Amino acid sequence: MSDTEANRESYSTSQRWGGWVNLACAIAAVLILATVLNYLSHRHHTRADWAGTGDRALSPRTLQALAAVTNDVEVILFYDQAESIYPMVEKMLREYVHQNRHLKLTTVNPLTQPKDAERIQQTYRLTPQQRNLVIFAANNQHKLVHQSQLTQTQQTLQPNGNPRNPEGQLVFERTAFWGERMFTSALQAVNTHHHPIVYWITGHGEPPIISTASDGYARFGQLLGEMNVKVAELNLKNIPAIPDDSHLLILAGPRTSLAPKEQRMIHQYLTSGGRMLITLHQDSSADLNHLLYRWGLEVGDLAIDDPGKRLGDGSLSLDTYEPHPVSQPLDRSGLAVRLLQPNPIKPLPEYQTAAAGLKVNPLLLTTGQAVAYRNPGVRQVKEAEGQFCLAAAIEKDPIKGVQSDQHARLVVIGDSDFLDNQMLHRDGNRELAWHAANWLLDRPQQLQGIGPRAIHTYRFEFQSNEFWKMAGLIIGVIPAGTLLFGFIVWLRRRT
Repeated sequence: MSDTEANRESYSTSQRWGGWVNLACAIAAVLILATVLNYLSHRHHTRADWAGTGDRALSPRTLQALAAVTNDVEVILFYDQAESIYPMVEKMLREYVHQNRHLKLTTVNPLTQPKDAERIQQTYRLTPQQRNLVIFAANNQHKLVHQSQLTQTQQTLQPNGNPRNPEGQLVFERTAFWGERMFTSALQAVNTHHHPIVYWITGHGEPPIISTASDGYARFGQLLGEMNVKVAELNLKNIPAIPDDSHLLILAGPRTSLAPKEQRMIHQYLTSGGRMLITLHQDSSADLNHLLYRWGLEVGDLAIDDPGKRLGDGSLSLDTYEPHPVSQPLDRSGLAVRLLQPNPIKPLPEYQTAAAGLKVNPLLLTTGQAVAYRNPGVRQVKEAEGQFCLAAAIEKDPIKGVQSDQHARLVVIGDSDFLDNQMLHRDGNRELAWHAANWLLDRPQQLQGIGPRAIHTYRFEFQSNEFWKMAGLIIGVIPAGTLLFGFIVWLRRRT
């Protein structure tokens, strides 16, 4: 063997082994680097909203509620995945799980997983018809969030301007998604054993809290349930005093007068640091002036009309707010309140309220062109014109010698229709009810609020000539351009 051949063989062997060693080192380096990167990304990661709008990020109140969860919470998505809002629900729940690993998300489709569906129905006592809901379970408690609670709908006009389709049926579309508020509320409900008691006063012509009629308050009762409170009806005629476990009294649009004994009971309850929400009704003969005068307000049997704010159905869309924890969230969000023939509320002069230790704060005002009528309707008589207060909040320290750990609070709103089933979900009515109740219950963390997320609907309409232009572009021009480009490339490579 020549020296040249020996050197070539020696060189080839050393190069070959060196290559294998380099390859092994490279593979080991890549594996080590991948392991380190995965470890660091698992321990130190962040998420960003690339959409830039921020409307998909969880609110600070939800993040605060999630941070307070230290025990395991089972979240069951019991849903038909063909439902149109299923992707929104699943995406939001996965964001909850990402923020707190104590939440365990399970997805069950009742149509394709009958055995799992039967087990869930037995565990949570669901009927066979109950589906499309989210279940939160922890601490031997569970809370159901139904699909009907997740979205807000409204009638939509067809292209011909008619709200009915060719079959004569009214057409509705989803306009807002309330998932975050409902999920956060349910999460807090199963992580606390304290549920305030709200008493709904009856016996004066008020519709029941469970009434599903258009003028009933079932939807408002549902809203109170979302706030994790217990609601019970209370007839003042049958009791000697307001129960000690009452956290909030609600008197919604009484049609007949309260007896002197009942007004004294309410006054004593407020004086000892109680909380109360009172709404007025335009057809009411209930004279509450004797009660409210001692709390810095005067009400009349007038109806307010604000021509510049009147809508086609006769309701008023009002958005002039005074600074207060109840009204500021609506003002910041640009939400108007829809009222129907509200009664004016007149705060007493400040020297009178200050002497009584009262702090009276107007919440909602009309414009300066509003008109007050007596006997609204055919025989209406104009009484006054100008700007009127339609809602007010009152706060007072408890009197000396009376044991109480809270201030008396009272909210009076000159319309009870905004709470009924027909009006509650219009404009900012739901938000006004939410923030008023939370302020009365002294829940500052809830006053931050979680607003709805808009559901955008996009419709593309083409005229006949525009349609054929679009079809020609997609079917003819684009494929032909692609073929031409390929032919040019082929021809250039050939030459």
